[in-house]
Amino acid sequence: GKSPITTKIADDTDEGFEKFAASIKHIAGDRKDFDDVKSKLSGQGFQVVYDINGREATETEPIIDAIPNLEQYIYCSSAGVYLKSDMMPHREEDPVDPKSRHKGKLDTESFLKSKDVNFTSVRPVYIYGPLNYNPVEEFFFHRIAAGRPIPVPGSGIQVTQLGHVKDLADAFVKILGNPKAAQQVYNISGEQFVTFDGIAKACAI
Repeated sequence: GKSPITTKIADDTDEGFEKFAASIKHIAGDRKDFDDVKSKLSGQGFQVVYDINGREATETEPIIDAIPNLEQYIYCSSAGVYLKSDMMPHREEDPVDPKSRHKGKLDTESFLKSKDVNFTSVRPVYIYGPLNYNPVEEFFFHRIAAGRPIPVPGSGIQVTQLGHVKDLADAFVKILGNPKAAQQVYNISGEQFVTFDGIAKACAI
């Protein structure tokens, strides 16, 4: 499992972080060791799962098995599951790509449906902000700080969307205990489109 969070985000306070740290019980384990997952989650009394790092359906099954009184499963999927389209932005009902590198997330959504679990799937686009495990925006800043050119794929005018981690966190919180979110899929991103050239220029300002 991941290490306990010991780093404060930039606008956190000492009091706020201490309250957060005191409310958390960290259970370390290996998600790919299914017996380990089951043994460490069983009997803990969990009712809700926030699955932020699940990649394959096989990784989700032992969690479901270990929590018999599960009330809600909130899953972080990806907007990368959609089939490429000239009609943007993607809508939740758009066709998905069974050959996507995020195929495992699609399989997980299908697995949750098959188990009749009260689940919600969130499909973010590119996430930016503090403590990002996949800081895609840092690439641009590092190149700029080093005075080096920024390679941009293709024409540079292909569009994408960005979303701040705090907005994503707000969405996750609003899903908790919300009956309207049951069995739903939500795309989460900022409202504005941006090209890859635009990202590079915004970072340089």
